[in-house]
Amino acid sequence: MLALLFGAIVGLALGLTGGGGSLFAIPLLVYGLGYSMERAVPLSLLVVGITAAVGVLAAIPSKRISFKPALVFAVAGMLFTPFGIQLAMRWPQPLVLTLFGVLALFIASYMWRRSLRAPEEAKVVRASFVAENATALCRLSADGQFRFSGPCAVALSVAGAATGFLSGLFGVGGGFLIVPTLMFITQLSIQSAVATSLLTISAISGGGVFAAMAQGVRFDWITVAPFVGGGVLGLSAGFVLARHLSGALLQRIFAGLIMVTALFVIIRNTIGGGLA
Repeated sequence: MLALLFGAIVGLALGLTGGGGSLFAIPLLVYGLGYSMERAVPLSLLVVGITAAVGVLAAIPSKRISFKPALVFAVAGMLFTPFGIQLAMRWPQPLVLTLFGVLALFIASYMWRRSLRAPEEAKVVRASFVAENATALCRLSADGQFRFSGPCAVALSVAGAATGFLSGLFGVGGGFLIVPTLMFITQLSIQSAVATSLLTISAISGGGVFAAMAQGVRFDWITVAPFVGGGVLGLSAGFVLARHLSGALLQRIFAGLIMVTALFVIIRNTIGGGLA
């Protein structure tokens, strides 16, 4: 029942915010269910990957997914995810959790600032179109087709590699990094960037799960099944609720919750003696 409840919390956060919700998965798995980081990271990636795949299915009819940048981003990410997983297994757990807390604080501050500066973009999974980026490295042709260039491919590959590494190390989906990166280096609207990021997240997370299994990680399906099931149910509920709630307010609420969670993890693993 705890696994079902915790999975629903993660899925609900993902459905409501569209990015950053996966940060609740690791603390819930480690401190709520007693998982080690080497078991929690692959399970977090599994839930994130499945929920992102559900989002992809929902986005396909809108034709907002840009497959070319998603492919480059995903391939680079999948190549570097195993390195993050290896470090997560080799480094002391308190150290990995402390670094996770620092990353979570950074993401929470980013979400908070965005909700204040660009409230129209805060409805990530429901956002309206915004002006195109005139200085983007990756350009769109007159008919709206994505065009590659050398700098474009390099930028997408570097961002994908960073996302994959962080996904493997901390078990996060990386939507908080993918969406702003796509909007910065491409001319995609925020709706297209979010839809494209869902495909990228599902691919990178799936690659991370298989990489972990190849390194000997095995899933306890008695716990995994209700956690994943709860995640899908929570995601569906989040999509419904998101249509009736303020995006900017949601971003600030979740940013605050992530900050509290991050501070708890950092204090638990530093001041509490975890790194001693």
